[in-house]
Amino acid sequence: MSAADRTRITKTPIENKAVLNEAYEYPKSVAFARGMRVELDNCVMLFISGTASVNEQGCSVHPGDVAAQARRTFLNIKGLLESEGADWHDIVRTTCYLADFRYYDDFNAVRNTFYAEEHLEPLPASTCIEARLCRPELLVEIEAIAIVPKDRRK
Repeated sequence: MSAADRTRITKTPIENKAVLNEAYEYPKSVAFARGMRVELDNCVMLFISGTASVNEQGCSVHPGDVAAQARRTFLNIKGLLESEGADWHDIVRTTCYLADFRYYDDFNAVRNTFYAEEHLEPLPASTCIEARLCRPELLVEIEAIAIVPKDRRK
């Protein structure tokens, strides 16, 4: 074992196949994990990969409907968090990608409603960016970072 191997932080992939399959299981395999769990001294950081309106088979859902896609995206992230014993209260940061900034008001209305339903206070830090997404039918993608106490059970 090299010195570098002895000093690595423990990390494991995050998955919840009831919500999303793994990107490497797509018909056209994509090489990334849905998220990564990183264990530190007293806490665990969860890094959720860019998540979109994709179903448990990896198919895009709600084409053309930014509000429905945003809702599905928030619920997909919720499912990934739940697989790690976390929830939206543990999210400290999101980065939101919109295929077109003309969708921002509709996206933000869904985000505000979802956050109100989750009773989030304070709200996570966030950045919203206009970007070309990995599939032309996808209009919204969100990545997130959560921090949970290490002793919390999954």
